[in-house]
Amino acid sequence: MSTHFDLAALDMLVAVVESGGFTAAGARLGRTQSAISVRIQDLENQLGHRLLERSRRGVVPTPAGERLLAHARRLLAIQREALDDLGGSSASGRLRIGIPDDYVDAFLRPLIARFAAEHPKVELELHCDLSKRIEPAVAAGEFDLAVVTQDPRRPVGEVVRREPVVWIAARGHRPELQEPLPLALFSEGCRVRPRLLAALAEAGTDHRLVFSCSHTSGMLSAVEAGFCVTAVTESAVPPTARRLGPAEGLPALFELSVGLIMGPQPGLAARRFADALREEMAAPRLAA
Repeated sequence: MSTHFDLAALDMLVAVVESGGFTAAGARLGRTQSAISVRIQDLENQLGHRLLERSRRGVVPTPAGERLLAHARRLLAIQREALDDLGGSSASGRLRIGIPDDYVDAFLRPLIARFAAEHPKVELELHCDLSKRIEPAVAAGEFDLAVVTQDPRRPVGEVVRREPVVWIAARGHRPELQEPLPLALFSEGCRVRPRLLAALAEAGTDHRLVFSCSHTSGMLSAVEAGFCVTAVTESAVPPTARRLGPAEGLPALFELSVGLIMGPQPGLAARRFADALREEMAAPRLAA
């Protein structure tokens, strides 16, 4: 077995997993699908392990592939740091970021000021939208990077955080005692919405939709008014809210996988912002 890794092959492996397939990885890297397939097969032969398998969710890593991915990302990050350092390059230009607004306050707000101070030549351009619309926009080159709530049936991107989803209501109000349960949900197209409705149906909880909105601020305003309950990610729970659960007759919920997606041929600014975002996402959150 060779004692050296093919860093280009590792880069291809990461691209295939993050983009969900060989075709998308080829568009991202500017290589043919067959060229990527051959390099990854050579890597599998070198290591004696199958690294990828196809499923209904697309191309996913095997257990050995997952282990190698963690090493690959570190090795590629070190390579980028060395090239940046020796090249004396500094990040500049416009950086276009796509993200659902429920992650902005918890993760981007503390990061943006720090990144702007460290990279004053970078113009940050933030676009908030639903994850299902952000993903194809990244693939089309409209964003340089994005944070999304992954579709559990076909996850795209590098998982950078697991976020529990919790029921909440306003302090001083008890809308959860009403029958049917008055419910606020994000608008159609939200990936969490059908999973919440399925959890209520499975628990036999009668409910009625009293409010819907496309933005977190609107949802939280409705909850704070006291006439409904909703569910948000743990990091988005405001200090004015009460958490609800089985003790209040509501079903236990699930975790979301938060994915980081890099656009085709990411530049230095995108790579550095991604590194800072990974660090921010890995930090524990204080309970509200």
